[in-house]
Amino acid sequence: MKLPDRWKYIKLSDIGNISKGSGIKREDSNSGTIPAVRYGELYTSHNDYIKEFYSFISEKVAEESVLLKKGDLLFTCSGETKEDIGKCAAFVSDCKAYAGGDLIIFSPKVPCDSKFLGFLCNSYSINKQRYRYAQGDSVVHISTESIANLKITFPPLAEQQKIADILCEQDKIISLKQKLLEQKQQQKKWLMQKLLEVSYAGADVEEKFSLGGVVIDKRRWKKEILGNVTTYSCVRKKDLESSYICTENMKPDFGGISFYKTSEFIDGVCYEKGDILLGNIRPYLRKAWMADRDGVCSPDVLVLKMTDKVFSDFLYNVIANEKFLKYVMKGVKGTKMPRGDKEHVMKYVFYLPTLPEQKIIAKVLSAADKEIALLKSSIEQEKQKKKSLAQLLLTGTVRVKI
Repeated sequence: MKLPDRWKYIKLSDIGNISKGSGIKREDSNSGTIPAVRYGELYTSHNDYIKEFYSFISEKVAEESVLLKKGDLLFTCSGETKEDIGKCAAFVSDCKAYAGGDLIIFSPKVPCDSKFLGFLCNSYSINKQRYRYAQGDSVVHISTESIANLKITFPPLAEQQKIADILCEQDKIISLKQKLLEQKQQQKKWLMQKLLEVSYAGADVEEKFSLGGVVIDKRRWKKEILGNVTTYSCVRKKDLESSYICTENMKPDFGGISFYKTSEFIDGVCYEKGDILLGNIRPYLRKAWMADRDGVCSPDVLVLKMTDKVFSDFLYNVIANEKFLKYVMKGVKGTKMPRGDKEHVMKYVFYLPTLPEQKIIAKVLSAADKEIALLKSSIEQEKQKKKSLAQLLLTGTVRVKI
């Protein structure tokens, strides 16, 4: 690809020096007040450039660590997959901070915008280079030499700064929407406590109030066992060309479902519209879906069928409650492949409102869910917009005005 005027291709080693971080174990992360960056945090919490710190170390720990300079880039040098390695974040703060072990540090020796380099080193073209440098199977590594050899596009400093400013503005939009999402999620938790719980630790629960023209009177609610208001499906079926569901197709945190199309005969469990499907293997206990169609699923999925005592959309919110999840975890069996126990699940005790109360409670909570889903969709759109902007600006396909 032809580069724009005054842009050039260079290696990172042409404009800076490479070193490695040191020290800072997990148990050291809250040992003092000095900001630090640990390997795991670069994966989970830092994107493109470091906005805040999550570890604070003591002077003693700092002596065994590496002091960062403003403008340094940090790269992860190992991970479980080749996609994990080499994630980058720029250190752009004026404060004294340190880098822990398993981090590669790039220190520029020429004038450049480190935020620009942070965005660039996480871009599609650089990711492809990192994947090629990946070494290992169970644990994948990338060497300091490989990071040094990364080939990057290098525009004039003024353009670097302008590009970084544009992408930072997009980050601000995403951050504001994420904060709003967190607020909406907290509101949903509060609503669930108010509308589903008769009592809970540290709070007074209103016993009688009006909601959407329906009187909610918790004094008449009775304890019920899940197995008394639902059954679980055991109907087996060999199906052809079905939209098949297994645990892996269920999105985390009750985020819905993705179907697996197959052209082979499948031996699975039948489910119907209105059933609630619950991921049964321990890591997937936060996966559930209220079926909007009939179909077939893996035997690993627990299919709950409603009786006439309960509405699906009400019970779905009961299952999404933290109390239910904690209860299910207590009944998990096995070590190598731990699984939720069906009989234990069916003994879960909760308070059951009348059917009119269930209906209005579910309506209110569903409205909150829709708000959250719209915000999540909007955030994903903004993230995609950022990716598109980055691709256009970091390659010089679209030039910025200086």
